[in-house]
Amino acid sequence: MKTTMILSLALMLVVGVSAAQAQPYIAKNEHRRINNGVRSGELTRGEAYRLRADQRDIHRDYVRYKRNDGHISPRERKHLMHERQKASKRIYHAKHNSRVRCK
Repeated sequence: MKTTMILSLALMLVVGVSAAQAQPYIAKNEHRRINNGVRSGELTRGEAYRLRADQRDIHRDYVRYKRNDGHISPRERKHLMHERQKASKRIYHAKHNSRVRCK
């Protein structure tokens, strides 16, 4: 019983830490996707502007959550991941729509 409790607490700690560490990697990947879309002409300037604004908003939320009490609660982490997933879908749809940038 004790061993199971200790292992489950350790697992929750590892999962929480890994999710918090994934935030910067995800942000860099999404910035890369936006920049590649602009370079390839898949994204218009307006689309890129809106997608970058989404990224700024998510980063502001992250900073605000960290500033409030020094850490990100599971609820806040869930909110950030949900926003990241929505932003990722918007990037995909913007890159795969019929609009292209004029060169």
